[in-house]
Order: sequence, then C-alpha cells, then structure tokens
Amino acid sequence: MAALLLLVTMLQLAVHGQAEAPPANTVSIEGFSYNGDGCPSGSAEGSISSDGQALTVMFSKYTATTDGGLQTNMRKSCVVTVKLNYPPGFVFTLGTVTMRGYGKLDAGVKGTIKTSYYISGLPGTASATHNFDGPFDDNFEVANEFIAAVESACNVVRNLQLKSEVRVNPGDFQPPRNGLLTQDSQDLKLTQKFYFNWRSC
Repeated sequence: MAALLLLVTMLQLAVHGQAEAPPANTVSIEGFSYNGDGCPSGSAEGSISSDGQALTVMFSKYTATTDGGLQTNMRKSCVVTVKLNYPPGFVFTLGTVTMRGYGKLDAGVKGTIKTSYYISGLPGTASATHNFDGPFDDNFEVANEFIAAVESACNVVRNLQLKSEVRVNPGDFQPPRNGLLTQDSQDLKLTQKFYFNWRSC
C-alpha cells in the first residue's frame, strides 16, 4: 500500500512539474532590438531553445579594450529588448546567465562582465556579475546566478530588458598594462545564455 501511495505521489509530482513550464515549441521571440556602444547595428541576434528553457543572445562586435588608452573603449554596454511570445498561465524569472567569450589581461589588470534584467513596467532589477583577474589569456565560459530575481506578470506579456556591461580596468601601472574582453576566438561571438525558471500562475 505504501509503495502504491508513493507511486501515485510521484506521478502527481511529475504531472505538476510538466505544468510548471510551457510546452515545447510554444515559447518564441516576437520582437528583438538592441542599443548601445557595445552592440552597433547588425551585431546582435537572439534565439530561444525549442524547450523554452533558454534565451541566447550573441554579439559579434562587443569588445572592451585598453587599446588607445581611451576610457570609452575600456567600457562598453548594450541594452537588449526582447518581446517573448508564450502561452498564458505562466510566469518566469531568469535564474542564471552563462557568458562565453575571450579575455586577455596583463597581470594586475581586471575585467568585469555585468548583466542585469528587468521587466518593463514592473519594479526591481536583478543582476549578475563576473570578475576576471590578470594574468589571463584564454576563451572563457562562466555561469552566474541573478541576485534578487524579478518575476514577470501573469497573463500580461511585457518586454524583457537585458542590460550588459563589459569593462576592463588597467589600473595605474607604469608602463601601462593592457586588457581585452571580447568575442570567443572560436566562433567570433560574445554569447550570453539566459536560463528561465518558469511556473504556472
């Protein structure tokens, strides 16, 4: 009898779990736009996984560098606006973001990739930050959790705003030291992959 009750409970949990996320192939991007000195026109694109669990944003010209010694080159940013299409009865937060690219930092030079998101018309902003310390010279793929996740509204589709900043800080060394955060050397993209946490509402 106990085994039967356990089986029934597990089946109920399985059904409940399936209802906590939209069915496969029902989440799509209805609108995608971007603006910022880190993402000039024609340099960004977005896609949704078929299971609706991840949003990928790829940049082809997102580079922060000490080359030239200009502060404007050491900090680049981009705001991506995504209008999602998904079935009613679900809300989401973004749980983690995976970032992939390439970095080359001299000893003592620091690099930072900061990502935040908010839902248009709703209070709160969630953020995730990853820091790099030189010496570093390699492709990277790092994952960070969003702090104070913001949840979308139930049965009201609002724009998802994704803000990112890539920055290098060369310090005050003499002679000057160099740093670079940019696209992955393999696919020539700086990629951010956002993972959804869905629930029914």
